[in-house]
Amino acid sequence: MAKNRVVAIDIGTNTAKMVQLELSSTAVHLINANVVTYPDAADRQYVVESIARLWASLDDPPTQRNLRSLFSRDKAEIALALPRFFVSTKRLGNLPAATDDQLANIVAISAETELPFRPDEAIFTYHDVRRTPEAVSVELISTRRSTVTDYLAPLEQIGVSASAVIPSTIAIAEVAVKSGCTQPTFIVDIGAEQTDFCFMQDGALRFSRSFRLGENHLSEHVSQALNTDIETAAEEKQYISAREAPISTWTAQFIGELQRSIAAAKTHRETNDFGTAENAGGTENPMPSATETELWLCGSGARLPELTTACETELNITTQLWNPAHAIEQHFGINTDIANTEAKVTLDEWGDTLAVPLGIALNTLNPITKVSLLPKEAVETLTQATRQRQIFAAAGLGVLMIGGLLFGGYALQHSQQQRSEALDTQLAHYAQPIALAKAQLGRELAITEMLTHHISPLDILHTLSAMFRDRTQIAWTNLNITNLHTPETARITFNLESSSHNAINSLLRALNRSDVFTNVQAGEVTTTTQNRKQIFQVQVRCNLTSSAVRAFAKKRYPMPQLSTGEAAMDAELNIRPPSLDTIEEKKNETKE
Repeated sequence: MAKNRVVAIDIGTNTAKMVQLELSSTAVHLINANVVTYPDAADRQYVVESIARLWASLDDPPTQRNLRSLFSRDKAEIALALPRFFVSTKRLGNLPAATDDQLANIVAISAETELPFRPDEAIFTYHDVRRTPEAVSVELISTRRSTVTDYLAPLEQIGVSASAVIPSTIAIAEVAVKSGCTQPTFIVDIGAEQTDFCFMQDGALRFSRSFRLGENHLSEHVSQALNTDIETAAEEKQYISAREAPISTWTAQFIGELQRSIAAAKTHRETNDFGTAENAGGTENPMPSATETELWLCGSGARLPELTTACETELNITTQLWNPAHAIEQHFGINTDIANTEAKVTLDEWGDTLAVPLGIALNTLNPITKVSLLPKEAVETLTQATRQRQIFAAAGLGVLMIGGLLFGGYALQHSQQQRSEALDTQLAHYAQPIALAKAQLGRELAITEMLTHHISPLDILHTLSAMFRDRTQIAWTNLNITNLHTPETARITFNLESSSHNAINSLLRALNRSDVFTNVQAGEVTTTTQNRKQIFQVQVRCNLTSSAVRAFAKKRYPMPQLSTGEAAMDAELNIRPPSLDTIEEKKNETKE
Protein backbone atom coordinates (compact mmCIF):
# COMPACT_ATOMS: atom_id res chain seq x y z
CA MET A 1 0.00 0.00 0.00
CA ALA A 2 1.55 3.28 -1.09
CA LYS A 3 1.66 6.03 1.53
CA ASN A 4 2.49 9.73 1.38
CA ARG A 5 3.84 11.40 4.48
CA VAL A 6 4.26 15.07 5.17
CA VAL A 7 5.62 16.99 8.16
CA ALA A 8 4.24 20.53 8.36
CA ILE A 9 6.01 23.16 10.50
CA ASP A 10 4.70 26.59 11.50
CA ILE A 11 7.37 28.84 13.05
CA GLY A 12 5.53 31.59 14.92
CA THR A 13 6.55 34.47 17.15
CA ASN A 14 6.39 32.54 20.43
CA THR A 15 5.62 28.96 19.35
CA ALA A 16 6.63 26.44 16.73
CA LYS A 17 3.96 23.93 15.75
CA MET A 18 4.35 20.65 13.93
CA VAL A 19 1.91 18.03 12.61
CA GLN A 20 2.64 14.86 10.70
CA LEU A 21 0.04 13.40 8.35
CA GLU A 22 0.05 10.14 6.44
CA LEU A 23 -2.09 9.56 3.37
CA SER A 24 -2.85 5.95 2.56
CA SER A 25 -5.10 4.57 -0.15
CA THR A 26 -8.03 4.59 2.26
CA ALA A 27 -7.71 7.56 4.64
CA VAL A 28 -5.64 10.40 6.07
CA HIS A 29 -4.06 9.75 9.47
CA LEU A 30 -2.69 12.27 11.95
CA ILE A 31 0.28 10.33 13.33
CA ASN A 32 1.99 13.11 15.33
CA ALA A 33 1.51 16.65 16.60
CA ASN A 34 3.62 18.81 18.89
CA VAL A 35 4.11 22.41 19.98
CA VAL A 36 7.18 24.07 21.56
CA THR A 37 7.31 27.58 23.00
CA TYR A 38 10.10 30.12 23.29
CA PRO A 39 9.99 33.57 24.90
CA ASP A 40 11.47 35.63 22.09
CA ALA A 41 11.72 34.90 18.36
CA ALA A 42 14.61 37.35 18.12
CA ASP A 43 16.85 34.80 19.85
CA ARG A 44 17.53 32.77 16.70
CA GLN A 45 19.68 30.16 18.40
CA TYR A 46 16.97 29.40 20.93
CA VAL A 47 14.45 29.10 18.10
CA VAL A 48 16.72 26.63 16.28
CA GLU A 49 17.11 24.54 19.45
CA SER A 50 13.35 24.55 19.97
CA ILE A 51 12.73 23.39 16.39
CA ALA A 52 15.37 20.68 16.86
CA ARG A 53 13.42 19.40 19.91
CA LEU A 54 10.25 19.55 17.86
CA TRP A 55 11.88 17.51 15.08
CA ALA A 56 13.29 14.98 17.53
CA SER A 57 9.79 14.26 18.83
CA LEU A 58 8.90 12.57 15.54
CA ASP A 59 8.73 8.79 15.72
CA ASP A 60 10.07 8.37 12.20
CA PRO A 61 11.74 11.54 10.83
CA PRO A 62 11.76 11.45 7.01
CA THR A 63 15.47 12.33 6.81
CA GLN A 64 16.36 9.39 9.07
CA ARG A 65 14.51 6.64 7.25
CA ASN A 66 16.52 3.74 5.87
CA LEU A 67 17.74 3.33 2.31
CA ARG A 68 14.87 1.07 1.42
CA SER A 69 12.50 4.05 1.53
CA LEU A 70 14.40 5.63 -1.38
CA PHE A 71 13.19 2.82 -3.65
CA SER A 72 9.67 2.52 -2.26
CA ARG A 73 6.59 4.32 -3.50
CA ASP A 74 6.28 6.17 -0.21
CA LYS A 75 6.80 9.93 -0.35
CA ALA A 76 7.99 12.01 2.63
CA GLU A 77 7.91 15.80 2.40
CA ILE A 78 8.64 18.66 4.78
CA ALA A 79 6.52 21.78 4.30
CA LEU A 80 6.98 25.16 6.00
CA ALA A 81 4.39 27.88 6.66
CA LEU A 82 5.00 31.49 5.64
CA PRO A 83 2.95 34.18 7.46
CA ARG A 84 0.41 36.04 5.32
CA PHE A 85 1.93 39.31 6.56
CA PHE A 86 4.97 38.73 4.31
CA VAL A 87 2.94 37.70 1.26
CA SER A 88 1.47 39.91 -1.45
CA THR A 89 -1.49 38.80 -3.58
CA LYS A 90 -3.00 40.28 -6.72
CA ARG A 91 -5.54 39.10 -9.24
CA LEU A 92 -4.19 39.06 -12.81
CA GLY A 93 -7.13 39.29 -15.15
CA ASN A 94 -7.60 39.36 -18.91
CA LEU A 95 -4.64 37.10 -19.60
CA PRO A 96 -4.71 35.44 -23.03
CA ALA A 97 -6.48 32.11 -23.20
CA ALA A 98 -3.82 29.43 -22.91
CA THR A 99 -3.15 25.87 -21.88
CA ASP A 100 -1.64 25.02 -18.49
CA ASP A 101 1.83 24.70 -20.02
CA GLN A 102 1.56 28.05 -21.78
CA LEU A 103 0.00 29.79 -18.77
CA ALA A 104 3.17 29.55 -16.65
CA ASN A 105 5.15 31.58 -19.20
CA ILE A 106 2.35 34.11 -19.61
CA VAL A 107 2.08 34.66 -15.84
CA ALA A 108 5.88 35.02 -15.56
CA ILE A 109 5.85 37.79 -18.19
CA SER A 110 2.87 39.60 -16.63
CA ALA A 111 4.28 39.31 -13.11
CA GLU A 112 7.35 41.39 -13.96
CA THR A 113 5.22 44.55 -14.06
CA GLU A 114 2.82 43.56 -11.25
CA LEU A 115 5.21 42.43 -8.50
CA PRO A 116 5.63 44.82 -5.55
CA PHE A 117 9.32 43.81 -5.43
CA ARG A 118 12.14 43.75 -7.93
CA PRO A 119 11.90 40.55 -10.02
CA ASP A 120 15.37 39.39 -8.93
CA GLU A 121 14.36 39.86 -5.25
CA ALA A 122 10.97 38.15 -5.53
CA ILE A 123 9.58 34.64 -5.50
CA PHE A 124 6.13 34.21 -6.97
CA THR A 125 3.60 31.58 -7.95
CA TYR A 126 -0.08 31.56 -8.85
CA HIS A 127 -3.26 29.62 -8.12
CA ASP A 128 -7.05 29.86 -8.39
CA VAL A 129 -7.05 29.71 -12.22
CA ARG A 130 -10.36 30.78 -13.78
CA ARG A 131 -11.12 30.65 -17.47
CA THR A 132 -13.56 32.00 -20.01
CA PRO A 133 -13.46 31.23 -23.74
CA GLU A 134 -11.64 34.53 -24.31
CA ALA A 135 -9.39 35.03 -21.27
CA VAL A 136 -7.76 33.57 -18.17
CA SER A 137 -7.57 34.96 -14.63
CA VAL A 138 -5.15 33.87 -11.87
CA GLU A 139 -4.23 35.06 -8.40
CA LEU A 140 -0.56 36.00 -8.19
CA ILE A 141 1.19 35.24 -4.87
CA SER A 142 4.61 36.74 -4.21
CA THR A 143 7.11 37.44 -1.43
CA ARG A 144 10.69 38.54 -0.97
CA ARG A 145 13.36 35.91 -1.53
CA SER A 146 15.17 37.03 1.65
CA THR A 147 12.03 36.38 3.73
CA VAL A 148 11.79 32.78 2.55
CA THR A 149 15.52 32.32 3.17
CA ASP A 150 15.17 33.57 6.75
CA TYR A 151 12.34 31.12 7.46
CA LEU A 152 14.22 28.21 5.91
CA ALA A 153 17.41 28.93 7.88
CA PRO A 154 16.37 27.24 11.20
CA LEU A 155 15.47 24.04 9.35
CA GLU A 156 18.72 24.04 7.39
CA GLN A 157 20.69 24.43 10.63
CA ILE A 158 19.26 21.15 11.94
CA GLY A 159 19.86 19.39 8.62
CA VAL A 160 16.28 19.44 7.31
CA SER A 161 15.40 20.50 3.75
CA ALA A 162 11.89 21.80 3.16
CA SER A 163 10.15 20.74 -0.04
CA ALA A 164 7.43 23.43 0.06
CA VAL A 165 6.82 26.91 1.52
CA ILE A 166 3.09 27.68 1.73
CA PRO A 167 1.37 30.93 2.77
CA SER A 168 -0.61 30.65 6.00
CA THR A 169 -3.92 31.80 4.50
CA ILE A 170 -3.71 29.13 1.80
CA ALA A 171 -3.32 26.61 4.62
CA ILE A 172 -6.28 28.01 6.57
CA ALA A 173 -8.47 27.85 3.46
CA GLU A 174 -7.43 24.23 2.89
CA VAL A 175 -8.51 23.24 6.40
CA ALA A 176 -11.75 25.21 6.08
CA VAL A 177 -12.70 23.33 2.90
CA LYS A 178 -11.86 19.98 4.47
CA SER A 179 -13.90 20.85 7.58
CA GLY A 180 -17.07 21.47 5.58
CA CYS A 181 -17.01 25.23 5.01
CA THR A 182 -19.50 25.69 2.16
CA GLN A 183 -21.34 28.92 3.04
CA PRO A 184 -19.77 32.42 3.07
CA THR A 185 -17.46 32.53 6.09
CA PHE A 186 -14.90 34.91 7.57
CA ILE A 187 -12.09 32.95 9.25
CA VAL A 188 -9.83 34.82 11.66
CA ASP A 189 -6.69 33.17 13.07
CA ILE A 190 -5.40 35.32 15.97
CA GLY A 191 -1.70 34.73 16.53
CA ALA A 192 0.89 36.32 18.78
CA GLU A 193 1.88 39.25 16.53
CA GLN A 194 -0.37 39.00 13.46
CA THR A 195 -3.92 38.01 12.70
CA ASP A 196 -4.82 36.32 9.42
CA PHE A 197 -8.18 37.15 7.86
CA CYS A 198 -9.71 34.87 5.18
CA PHE A 199 -12.99 35.12 3.31
CA MET A 200 -14.34 31.80 2.05
CA GLN A 201 -17.16 31.53 -0.48
CA ASP A 202 -18.30 28.59 -2.61
CA GLY A 203 -15.61 26.40 -1.03
CA ALA A 204 -12.73 28.66 -2.17
CA LEU A 205 -10.56 31.42 -0.77
CA ARG A 206 -11.87 34.70 -2.21
CA PHE A 207 -9.91 37.25 -0.17
CA SER A 208 -7.21 37.33 2.52
CA ARG A 209 -5.15 39.85 4.44
CA SER A 210 -3.09 40.11 7.60
CA PHE A 211 -2.90 42.85 10.20
CA ARG A 212 -0.50 43.45 13.07
CA LEU A 213 -2.69 42.94 16.09
CA GLY A 214 -2.40 39.81 18.17
CA GLU A 215 -2.19 38.25 21.58
CA ASN A 216 1.15 39.89 22.44
CA HIS A 217 -0.35 43.34 21.90
CA LEU A 218 -3.12 42.41 24.29
CA SER A 219 -0.58 41.30 26.91
CA GLU A 220 1.34 44.54 26.54
CA HIS A 221 -1.87 46.58 26.88
CA VAL A 222 -2.90 44.69 30.02
CA SER A 223 0.61 45.04 31.42
CA GLN A 224 0.53 48.80 31.01
CA ALA A 225 -3.00 49.12 32.34
CA LEU A 226 -2.35 46.97 35.42
CA ASN A 227 1.24 48.17 35.82
CA THR A 228 2.60 44.64 35.93
CA ASP A 229 5.07 42.49 33.97
CA ILE A 230 4.24 40.74 30.69
CA GLU A 231 4.11 37.24 32.19
CA THR A 232 1.61 38.29 34.85
CA ALA A 233 -0.44 40.21 32.30
CA ALA A 234 -0.54 37.16 30.00
CA GLU A 235 -1.87 35.13 32.92
CA GLU A 236 -4.42 37.73 34.06
CA LYS A 237 -5.97 38.33 30.63
CA GLN A 238 -7.35 34.77 30.61
CA TYR A 239 -9.82 35.79 33.33
CA ILE A 240 -10.95 39.21 32.03
CA SER A 241 -13.89 39.55 29.64
CA ALA A 242 -13.24 41.01 26.23
CA ARG A 243 -15.90 43.64 26.93
CA GLU A 244 -14.39 44.75 30.23
CA ALA A 245 -11.58 47.22 30.87
CA PRO A 246 -8.70 47.13 30.20
CA ILE A 247 -9.21 44.49 27.50
CA SER A 248 -12.18 46.26 25.93
CA THR A 249 -9.80 48.77 24.34
CA TRP A 250 -7.92 45.98 22.54
CA THR A 251 -11.24 44.38 21.61
CA ALA A 252 -12.39 47.59 19.96
CA GLN A 253 -9.16 47.78 17.95
CA PHE A 254 -9.57 44.15 16.94
CA ILE A 255 -13.19 44.61 15.80
CA GLY A 256 -12.15 47.74 13.91
CA GLU A 257 -9.57 45.70 11.97
CA LEU A 258 -12.24 43.11 11.25
CA GLN A 259 -14.54 45.81 9.88
CA ARG A 260 -11.78 47.13 7.61
CA SER A 261 -11.02 43.55 6.46
CA ILE A 262 -14.67 42.88 5.66
CA ALA A 263 -14.90 46.18 3.74
CA ALA A 264 -11.75 45.27 1.78
CA ALA A 265 -13.21 41.85 0.99
CA LYS A 266 -16.39 43.51 -0.24
CA THR A 267 -14.43 45.87 -2.48
CA HIS A 268 -12.44 42.96 -3.83
CA ARG A 269 -15.59 40.99 -4.60
CA GLU A 270 -17.16 43.95 -6.43
CA THR A 271 -14.39 43.58 -9.00
CA ASN A 272 -14.80 40.44 -11.05
CA ASP A 273 -12.15 37.85 -11.73
CA PHE A 274 -10.99 39.58 -14.90
CA GLY A 275 -10.25 42.98 -13.34
CA THR A 276 -13.27 44.99 -14.49
CA ALA A 277 -15.71 46.70 -12.19
CA GLU A 278 -19.21 45.29 -11.86
CA ASN A 279 -22.40 46.88 -10.55
CA ALA A 280 -23.91 45.45 -7.41
CA GLY A 281 -26.34 43.27 -9.25
CA GLY A 282 -24.06 42.13 -12.06
CA THR A 283 -21.44 40.20 -10.13
CA GLU A 284 -21.64 36.46 -10.60
CA ASN A 285 -20.88 35.80 -6.91
CA PRO A 286 -21.90 39.01 -5.08
CA MET A 287 -20.74 39.79 -1.55
CA PRO A 288 -23.22 38.11 0.83
CA SER A 289 -25.02 40.11 3.47
CA ALA A 290 -24.07 39.94 7.14
CA THR A 291 -26.95 37.62 7.90
CA GLU A 292 -25.74 35.14 5.29
CA THR A 293 -22.20 34.85 6.63
CA GLU A 294 -20.48 33.39 9.66
CA LEU A 295 -17.36 34.39 11.55
CA TRP A 296 -14.99 31.68 12.81
CA LEU A 297 -12.33 32.57 15.37
CA CYS A 298 -9.31 30.39 16.05
CA GLY A 299 -5.79 30.74 17.37
CA SER A 300 -4.56 31.37 20.90
CA GLY A 301 -6.00 34.92 20.90
CA ALA A 302 -9.50 33.56 20.25
CA ARG A 303 -9.55 32.08 23.77
CA LEU A 304 -10.20 35.52 25.26
CA PRO A 305 -13.42 35.28 27.30
CA GLU A 306 -16.55 36.61 25.54
CA LEU A 307 -14.61 37.66 22.43
CA THR A 308 -17.09 35.81 20.22
CA THR A 309 -20.00 37.57 21.89
CA ALA A 310 -18.41 41.00 21.41
CA CYS A 311 -17.71 40.31 17.72
CA GLU A 312 -21.21 39.00 17.07
CA THR A 313 -22.77 42.04 18.76
CA GLU A 314 -20.66 44.67 17.02
CA LEU A 315 -20.51 43.06 13.56
CA ASN A 316 -23.99 41.53 13.55
CA ILE A 317 -22.47 38.30 12.23
CA THR A 318 -22.95 34.85 13.72
CA THR A 319 -19.64 34.12 15.46
CA GLN A 320 -18.21 30.90 16.89
CA LEU A 321 -14.93 29.41 18.07
CA TRP A 322 -13.41 27.03 15.54
CA ASN A 323 -11.20 24.08 16.43
CA PRO A 324 -9.58 22.93 13.14
CA ALA A 325 -8.36 19.61 14.58
CA HIS A 326 -11.87 18.60 15.67
CA ALA A 327 -13.47 19.97 12.50
CA ILE A 328 -11.41 17.95 10.02
CA GLU A 329 -11.87 14.84 12.15
CA GLN A 330 -15.66 15.20 11.98
CA HIS A 331 -16.11 16.40 8.38
CA PHE A 332 -13.06 15.22 6.43
CA GLY A 333 -12.70 11.91 8.24
CA ILE A 334 -9.06 12.37 9.21
CA ASN A 335 -8.06 9.85 11.85
CA THR A 336 -6.74 11.62 14.97
CA ASP A 337 -6.80 8.53 17.17
CA ILE A 338 -3.03 8.34 17.71
CA ALA A 339 -1.11 6.20 20.15
CA ASN A 340 1.39 8.93 21.06
CA THR A 341 0.26 10.27 24.47
CA GLU A 342 2.15 13.55 24.07
CA ALA A 343 0.50 14.13 20.69
CA LYS A 344 -2.94 13.54 22.21
CA VAL A 345 -2.22 16.13 24.88
CA THR A 346 -1.12 18.54 22.15
CA LEU A 347 -4.41 18.10 20.27
CA ASP A 348 -6.41 18.71 23.43
CA GLU A 349 -4.47 21.82 24.48
CA TRP A 350 -3.49 23.33 21.14
CA GLY A 351 -6.07 21.98 18.64
CA ASP A 352 -7.63 25.43 18.11
CA THR A 353 -4.20 26.84 17.10
CA LEU A 354 -3.25 24.18 14.55
CA ALA A 355 -5.14 25.54 11.53
CA VAL A 356 -1.95 26.59 9.72
CA PRO A 357 0.18 23.42 10.17
CA LEU A 358 -2.81 21.18 9.44
CA GLY A 359 -3.60 23.15 6.29
CA ILE A 360 0.05 23.10 5.23
CA ALA A 361 0.10 19.31 5.50
CA LEU A 362 -3.21 18.83 3.65
CA ASN A 363 -2.18 21.25 0.89
CA THR A 364 1.11 19.43 0.42
CA LEU A 365 -0.64 16.06 0.17
CA ASN A 366 -2.94 17.41 -2.54
CA PRO A 367 -0.89 18.09 -5.71
CA ILE A 368 -3.87 19.82 -7.37
CA THR A 369 -4.14 22.65 -4.82
CA LYS A 370 -0.49 22.71 -3.72
CA VAL A 371 0.90 26.27 -3.67
CA SER A 372 4.59 26.72 -2.85
CA LEU A 373 6.95 29.69 -2.68
CA LEU A 374 10.06 27.56 -2.39
CA PRO A 375 12.86 29.09 -4.53
CA LYS A 376 13.54 27.26 -7.80
CA GLU A 377 17.18 26.76 -6.90
CA ALA A 378 16.10 25.08 -3.65
CA VAL A 379 13.75 22.81 -5.59
CA GLU A 380 16.56 21.89 -8.00
CA THR A 381 18.98 21.31 -5.11
CA LEU A 382 16.45 19.13 -3.33
CA THR A 383 15.79 17.15 -6.48
CA GLN A 384 19.50 16.74 -7.15
CA ALA A 385 20.18 15.71 -3.55
CA THR A 386 17.39 13.15 -3.70
CA ARG A 387 18.76 11.82 -6.98
CA GLN A 388 22.29 11.60 -5.51
CA ARG A 389 21.01 9.77 -2.44
CA GLN A 390 19.21 7.34 -4.70
CA ILE A 391 22.37 6.87 -6.78
CA PHE A 392 24.48 6.29 -3.67
CA ALA A 393 21.85 3.97 -2.27
CA ALA A 394 21.67 2.12 -5.58
CA ALA A 395 25.47 1.85 -5.65
CA GLY A 396 25.51 0.56 -2.09
CA LEU A 397 22.73 -1.85 -2.86
CA GLY A 398 24.60 -2.94 -5.97
CA VAL A 399 27.73 -3.63 -3.92
CA LEU A 400 25.67 -5.63 -1.45
CA MET A 401 24.04 -7.56 -4.27
CA ILE A 402 27.40 -8.26 -5.93
CA GLY A 403 28.84 -9.37 -2.60
CA GLY A 404 25.82 -11.55 -2.04
CA LEU A 405 26.10 -13.03 -5.52
CA LEU A 406 29.82 -13.74 -5.01
CA PHE A 407 29.20 -15.35 -1.64
CA GLY A 408 26.26 -17.26 -3.02
CA GLY A 409 28.33 -18.39 -6.00
CA TYR A 410 31.13 -19.58 -3.72
CA ALA A 411 28.66 -21.39 -1.48
CA LEU A 412 26.97 -22.94 -4.49
CA GLN A 413 30.31 -24.02 -5.98
CA HIS A 414 31.38 -25.55 -2.67
CA SER A 415 28.04 -27.34 -2.37
CA GLN A 416 28.28 -28.62 -5.96
CA GLN A 417 31.83 -29.82 -5.34
CA GLN A 418 30.70 -31.75 -2.26
CA ARG A 419 27.83 -33.27 -4.18
CA SER A 420 30.16 -34.17 -7.05
CA GLU A 421 32.58 -35.89 -4.68
CA ALA A 422 29.73 -37.80 -3.05
CA LEU A 423 28.48 -38.82 -6.49
CA ASP A 424 31.98 -39.99 -7.52
CA THR A 425 32.16 -42.11 -4.38
CA GLN A 426 28.81 -43.72 -5.20
CA LEU A 427 29.84 -44.31 -8.82
CA ALA A 428 33.08 -45.94 -7.67
CA HIS A 429 31.03 -48.24 -5.46
CA TYR A 430 28.95 -49.26 -8.47
CA ALA A 431 31.88 -49.46 -10.92
CA GLN A 432 32.38 -53.26 -10.67
CA PRO A 433 28.66 -54.14 -10.96
CA ILE A 434 28.41 -51.78 -13.93
CA ALA A 435 31.39 -53.45 -15.63
CA LEU A 436 29.83 -56.87 -15.11
CA ALA A 437 26.49 -55.60 -16.41
CA LYS A 438 28.21 -54.15 -19.50
CA ALA A 439 29.92 -57.46 -20.20
CA GLN A 440 26.68 -59.39 -19.81
CA LEU A 441 24.88 -56.88 -22.00
CA GLY A 442 27.59 -57.20 -24.65
CA ARG A 443 27.18 -60.95 -24.73
CA GLU A 444 23.42 -60.66 -24.96
CA LEU A 445 23.70 -58.11 -27.74
CA ALA A 446 26.08 -60.39 -29.62
CA ILE A 447 23.67 -63.30 -29.31
CA THR A 448 20.78 -61.05 -30.34
CA GLU A 449 22.77 -59.90 -33.37
CA MET A 450 23.50 -63.50 -34.27
CA LEU A 451 19.85 -64.48 -33.92
CA THR A 452 18.56 -61.45 -35.77
CA HIS A 453 17.49 -62.29 -39.29
CA HIS A 454 19.15 -60.27 -42.09
CA ILE A 455 17.38 -60.04 -45.41
CA SER A 456 19.23 -61.32 -48.45
CA PRO A 457 18.44 -61.08 -52.18
CA LEU A 458 17.58 -64.78 -52.06
CA ASP A 459 14.70 -64.01 -49.67
CA ILE A 460 13.28 -61.57 -52.20
CA LEU A 461 13.82 -63.93 -55.16
CA HIS A 462 12.24 -66.79 -53.25
CA THR A 463 9.19 -64.70 -52.40
CA LEU A 464 8.77 -63.50 -55.97
CA SER A 465 9.18 -67.05 -57.30
CA ALA A 466 6.61 -68.36 -54.85
CA MET A 467 4.12 -65.72 -55.95
CA PHE A 468 4.41 -66.66 -59.69
CA ARG A 469 5.34 -70.25 -60.39
CA ASP A 470 4.16 -70.36 -63.99
CA ARG A 471 7.20 -69.27 -66.03
CA THR A 472 5.29 -69.60 -69.24
CA GLN A 473 3.29 -66.50 -68.45
CA ILE A 474 5.90 -64.20 -66.90
CA ALA A 475 9.68 -64.02 -66.42
CA TRP A 476 12.15 -61.84 -64.60
CA THR A 477 14.94 -60.52 -66.75
CA ASN A 478 16.75 -58.21 -64.29
CA LEU A 479 16.80 -57.60 -60.50
CA ASN A 480 18.46 -54.66 -58.75
CA ILE A 481 18.39 -54.21 -54.94
CA THR A 482 19.88 -51.20 -53.05
CA ASN A 483 20.22 -50.36 -49.30
CA LEU A 484 19.19 -53.86 -48.34
CA HIS A 485 21.16 -53.54 -45.08
CA THR A 486 18.53 -50.99 -44.01
CA PRO A 487 15.16 -52.55 -44.84
CA GLU A 488 13.29 -49.26 -44.21
CA THR A 489 15.14 -47.60 -47.12
CA ALA A 490 15.68 -50.64 -49.34
CA ARG A 491 14.69 -50.20 -52.97
CA ILE A 492 13.93 -53.06 -55.36
CA THR A 493 13.83 -52.73 -59.14
CA PHE A 494 13.19 -55.60 -61.61
CA ASN A 495 12.15 -56.04 -65.24
CA LEU A 496 9.34 -58.34 -66.37
CA GLU A 497 8.52 -59.98 -69.65
CA SER A 498 5.06 -61.39 -70.27
CA SER A 499 2.98 -62.69 -73.05
CA SER A 500 -0.02 -60.57 -72.03
CA HIS A 501 -1.14 -57.48 -70.18
CA ASN A 502 -3.30 -59.62 -67.89
CA ALA A 503 -0.29 -61.47 -66.54
CA ILE A 504 1.49 -58.20 -65.72
CA ASN A 505 -1.63 -56.82 -64.00
CA SER A 506 -2.01 -60.03 -62.00
CA LEU A 507 1.59 -59.72 -60.82
CA LEU A 508 1.09 -56.07 -59.76
CA ARG A 509 -2.08 -56.96 -57.82
CA ALA A 510 -0.26 -59.78 -56.07
CA LEU A 511 2.59 -57.45 -55.12
CA ASN A 512 0.15 -54.86 -53.70
CA ARG A 513 -1.56 -57.55 -51.60
CA SER A 514 1.72 -58.85 -50.27
CA ASP A 515 2.77 -58.20 -46.64
CA VAL A 516 6.36 -57.85 -47.84
CA PHE A 517 6.26 -55.30 -50.67
CA THR A 518 4.85 -51.75 -50.62
CA ASN A 519 4.86 -48.62 -52.82
CA VAL A 520 4.62 -50.79 -55.93
CA GLN A 521 5.04 -48.65 -59.07
CA ALA A 522 5.03 -49.92 -62.65
CA GLY A 523 6.70 -48.13 -65.51
CA GLU A 524 5.54 -47.81 -69.09
CA VAL A 525 4.70 -51.12 -70.79
CA THR A 526 6.60 -51.66 -74.07
CA THR A 527 6.27 -54.41 -76.70
CA THR A 528 8.80 -56.37 -78.74
CA THR A 529 8.74 -59.44 -81.04
CA GLN A 530 10.63 -62.65 -80.42
CA ASN A 531 10.23 -65.68 -82.67
CA ARG A 532 7.25 -64.00 -84.27
CA LYS A 533 5.57 -63.61 -80.83
CA GLN A 534 4.64 -60.33 -79.22
CA ILE A 535 6.36 -59.86 -75.84
CA PHE A 536 5.30 -57.23 -73.26
CA GLN A 537 8.05 -55.65 -71.11
CA VAL A 538 7.75 -53.42 -68.03
CA GLN A 539 9.97 -52.17 -65.17
CA VAL A 540 8.60 -52.42 -61.58
CA ARG A 541 9.89 -50.53 -58.50
CA CYS A 542 8.87 -51.20 -54.90
CA ASN A 543 9.98 -51.03 -51.27
CA LEU A 544 9.87 -53.40 -48.34
CA THR A 545 7.24 -53.14 -45.61
CA SER A 546 8.15 -52.67 -41.94
CA SER A 547 7.12 -56.30 -41.29
CA ALA A 548 9.20 -57.74 -44.14
CA VAL A 549 12.04 -58.89 -41.87
CA ARG A 550 9.65 -60.89 -39.68
CA ALA A 551 7.88 -62.35 -42.72
CA PHE A 552 11.17 -63.48 -44.32
CA ALA A 553 12.34 -64.95 -40.98
CA LYS A 554 9.15 -67.02 -40.62
CA LYS A 555 9.56 -68.39 -44.12
CA ARG A 556 13.23 -69.23 -43.59
CA TYR A 557 12.85 -70.65 -40.08
CA PRO A 558 9.36 -72.17 -39.89
CA MET A 559 8.19 -73.50 -36.51
CA PRO A 560 8.14 -77.32 -36.47
CA GLN A 561 4.73 -78.98 -36.48
CA LEU A 562 4.29 -81.90 -34.06
CA SER A 563 2.67 -85.09 -35.37
CA THR A 564 -0.33 -86.62 -33.68
CA GLY A 565 1.79 -89.33 -32.05
CA GLU A 566 4.33 -86.87 -30.75
CA ALA A 567 1.55 -84.72 -29.30
CA ALA A 568 0.09 -87.73 -27.49
CA MET A 569 3.52 -88.69 -26.20
CA ASP A 570 4.03 -85.16 -24.93
CA ALA A 571 0.64 -85.35 -23.19
CA GLU A 572 1.63 -88.66 -21.54
CA LEU A 573 4.88 -87.21 -20.34
CA ASN A 574 3.03 -84.33 -18.69
CA ILE A 575 2.64 -86.14 -15.31
CA ARG A 576 1.86 -84.23 -12.14
CA PRO A 577 4.39 -84.73 -9.35
CA PRO A 578 3.05 -86.67 -6.33
CA SER A 579 1.79 -84.69 -3.37
CA LEU A 580 3.03 -85.09 0.18
CA ASP A 581 -0.10 -87.03 1.18
CA THR A 582 0.45 -89.55 -1.60
CA ILE A 583 4.06 -90.17 -0.52
CA GLU A 584 2.96 -90.78 3.11
CA GLU A 585 0.32 -93.26 1.98
CA LYS A 586 2.94 -95.20 -0.06
CA LYS A 587 5.22 -95.37 2.95
CA ASN A 588 2.43 -96.78 5.16
CA GLU A 589 1.55 -99.45 2.59
CA THR A 590 5.19 -100.57 2.43
CA LYS A 591 5.41 -100.99 6.21
CA GLU A 592 2.33 -103.14 6.28
